[in-house]
Amino acid sequence: SARASRRAGWIGTMAASALRGGGALGFALACVSPVLAMYPMISEDPGTQGEGRYELELGYQSTRGDPSDGRTSSFSPQLSWGALPALDVIVQPAWLTQHPVGGGAVRGWGDTAVDVKWRFHESGEVAVAVRAGLSLPTGSAAKGLGASGTGGHAVIAGSLAAGEGSLLGNLGVAYARFPGDRSTLPYATAAYVAPVGPAWQTFVEVATQRNSDPARSTWPAVARTGLVWTVAEGVDLDVGAEGRLNRAAPSFTALAGVTVHW
Repeated sequence: SARASRRAGWIGTMAASALRGGGALGFALACVSPVLAMYPMISEDPGTQGEGRYELELGYQSTRGDPSDGRTSSFSPQLSWGALPALDVIVQPAWLTQHPVGGGAVRGWGDTAVDVKWRFHESGEVAVAVRAGLSLPTGSAAKGLGASGTGGHAVIAGSLAAGEGSLLGNLGVAYARFPGDRSTLPYATAAYVAPVGPAWQTFVEVATQRNSDPARSTWPAVARTGLVWTVAEGVDLDVGAEGRLNRAAPSFTALAGVTVHW
């Protein structure tokens, strides 16, 4: 169903971070302040690109059991531009494919996030930033690929050095306009990022968000892990996997991507 397919991106436009998320490929440790944590993580990081620099993230994910038995996949390229040393401008469209139970595949563009990100605090081992923006209704609402109107989202992201790695935390909210669904969806994430070699990093992460179904009170909760490999300067490859912590969440998500920095 359209509602089930929307829950495949249950963490909201930011996670991607999006669905960052919220929204990212490759990591830098907190010892290189601020930490940069990206795809395949849900958590947003407090790092910015730096003035005049760019980052292109090409992230793919496939979700099953949503929480019905359907399947949804998405390709979400994200371009970040360092407009100022501590301020990024970010654009993230999405190409979606839905496979509902008992029906044919539906494909098309989803909604587009247009954001700004401001790193407003950096001191020693701590960094904090806010990312906020609009979710433009570029997807077809009739096909269940997009919202019926412009939405919005905001998240505060912090990092703290912890041994050889770093801790990340997010508190955010998404406002989505899907008929029959809750429109205001607060969420939270927590993650630990650590090196496993000179060119490899890994992470563990948990996340939860208010249920978009007004008939259900249980917040979907998931756990995610993955690996990021820096194959060359400015180029990272990644893989990840997500499982549910309760039955309100999708049963399994596989993720893969590449990021280029210049």
